[in-house]
Amino acid sequence: MTAEIIQLSEQRNAFFVPAFEVFVFGEAPPPNANPDAPGYPPDLMGSVKDIVEVKYEDGVERIDGFTLTVNNWDAENRRPIYFGHDETAPSRDHPNVFEPGNELVLSMGYAGDTRTMVTGMVTSVDVQFAESGHSKLVVSGLNTLEKLRRQQFTWSWPDDGTATIRDSEVALLLAAAPDTATHKPGLGMRVAIDDQARGQEPGLTNIFMNNQYPIVFLMQRARARGYQVVLRDSDENDDSGNALPELYFGPTELDREITYVLEWGKTLVSFHPTYSNSRQLFAVKVCGWDRAAKQAIEVRKTLDDLDPSTCPNRDHIAIARLANREEVITDPPARTTEEAEATAIRVLTQNHEGMVEATGTCVGLPDLKAGKSVHIMGTGHHFNGVYTVLTTSHVINDQGYRTTFTARRVNPLPAGAGTAGAQP
Repeated sequence: MTAEIIQLSEQRNAFFVPAFEVFVFGEAPPPNANPDAPGYPPDLMGSVKDIVEVKYEDGVERIDGFTLTVNNWDAENRRPIYFGHDETAPSRDHPNVFEPGNELVLSMGYAGDTRTMVTGMVTSVDVQFAESGHSKLVVSGLNTLEKLRRQQFTWSWPDDGTATIRDSEVALLLAAAPDTATHKPGLGMRVAIDDQARGQEPGLTNIFMNNQYPIVFLMQRARARGYQVVLRDSDENDDSGNALPELYFGPTELDREITYVLEWGKTLVSFHPTYSNSRQLFAVKVCGWDRAAKQAIEVRKTLDDLDPSTCPNRDHIAIARLANREEVITDPPARTTEEAEATAIRVLTQNHEGMVEATGTCVGLPDLKAGKSVHIMGTGHHFNGVYTVLTTSHVINDQGYRTTFTARRVNPLPAGAGTAGAQP
């Protein structure tokens, strides 16, 4: 999938009317739903007015979640609204929409143009009865996929002797239950994919899960491709007639595959890069034992051995060469020469991606999420480049809507990247 490059400074979008929506249905109601109907329910309308700050956070190696800061004081009647009252049954005056276990759908963006950020479950409520001021709540929750985070695994695909494998094919393989004998990962539930999208994915020679929860690993692969992972009802029913749950791994029209161009002094409010070679490696040696050939395995690779087309930060290799550090990997021991070579290349690549890491702040961009790419400009040749977003924090409050992100530089800017409409 080719990303759409957006030069944010040339956009004419209205960024001055931030908006958010919160639903407690597990899904947003239809556009023609009547807020006054008995099934809406009406208590949610008042609850949204009590929300004074909305925060959404995600990361490539963690489950995304939300935090809502909510007013808990009825100034007119001088009493708490959600927690701190004596009524045991929920009512219009004392709704229970923020009880732990409730599912919420959070959307953020601008008036008339919001994005669904997360369908999550309330996991905790911090009730604050302050010494001065009114009572408030800090409601925290995680993506409903959190319930699938059970056990961590380490595995590598393809594991059947084939030369390449696609991300969607790995998702299908994870549908099986985990194998305790071989410690092979699995989710133990149905997985659905988009067959057309699978046909457009590149075949990869190696996809590696490194001590990760399968659901977190799957979300990481999805973010890298601009996909989504959602828990939904399948077309099949159980013996009681209830729809069986399934995990969908694939693209969505609501989550555009875009790359923003952010320039310091224009669209990048702040930018703080860290440029270091203190942890950089120039070479990696992987050792092991070939049981079939009954001989030792020793493979050494340097940054010069990486494919120039895929080598990260290729304009900074000289800095890593000056460090001249080498790492020796003996655990786990490689079982074949091919496995040792793949491990050495992977460790070198991942290490060199960490040479430049940064934090940044820009106007609120709901499409900017972990796993996406951004083009940074206006910071000099050391830091201008293509960055992979590692974490994001989206906040809407009385000061407006801002997005803060952490990112890792992966390469210099491609030719024409600073021009609107340019292709990556």
